[in-house]
Amino acid sequence: MTRTANPSENSKPIRLHKILSSAGVCSLREAERLIAAGTVTVNGKVTTTKGASADPDQDTIRVDGKVVQTKIARIYIALNKPKGFVTTRSDEKDRRTVMDLLPKEYRSLHPVGRLDLMSEGLLLFTNDGAFTQAILAPKNKVQKVYRVKTRNIPDRKTTAKMVSGVTIDGEKLRAETVTLKEVIGKNCWLEITLTEGKNRHIRRLCETLGHPALKVKRMSIGPVKLGDLKTGEARQLKVEVVNKLFKMAGGKKTVPSKTTGSRKKTGR
Repeated sequence: MTRTANPSENSKPIRLHKILSSAGVCSLREAERLIAAGTVTVNGKVTTTKGASADPDQDTIRVDGKVVQTKIARIYIALNKPKGFVTTRSDEKDRRTVMDLLPKEYRSLHPVGRLDLMSEGLLLFTNDGAFTQAILAPKNKVQKVYRVKTRNIPDRKTTAKMVSGVTIDGEKLRAETVTLKEVIGKNCWLEITLTEGKNRHIRRLCETLGHPALKVKRMSIGPVKLGDLKTGEARQLKVEVVNKLFKMAGGKKTVPSKTTGSRKKTGR
């Protein structure tokens, strides 16, 4: 399993809200709210100062009186998401979620980004908030590659428009690259690369330009490839791949390279 614990040697103070996020307590924004509300203590003292720091290896941090496990092992896994599952930890409509697909020991993790209900393919999970923030930040331009089946075959003018972008409901949507990969009768398969992911990004872009997406499957996120991972199957990421992806996303820490990835069947 790809895991790491924060080293105790040469530790340095880290912004408190980042510690909470990295420990999987909450998002960065929610951590800032908790600190401002006075629910966070460091070594028994309430800390409400914006930008406050702490040493995750030496200090005892609590939220609502509960100790935050800042030295927990970091876990990184990949799932081949099937269609028909919502990318969320829980759903108010009681629909099936991607968490239902994970082995029980992984259900405390959170998804890194999302795929819509009818999209499939590569989806990452972790308990490392800093990793998640780095991968999702648009400024880091981490490439996500999709195979997309469209109705009818877009001409070069249309694919060029996908790259230059269109404004939909006041929001600019564009692809980094668009390549025609295969023609199947009146339809085709495109390879579309994004460096940011907005709500139903590809589907809205294709539909607006007259070529609705019939199928959407994510094939890779940076150096992480879907490969031969079967639908509904999860695997642990190799530490070398995690390090490469984190570095690509501007991360400043690495995972010790002493473990390897393996596969596990899902909890379905």
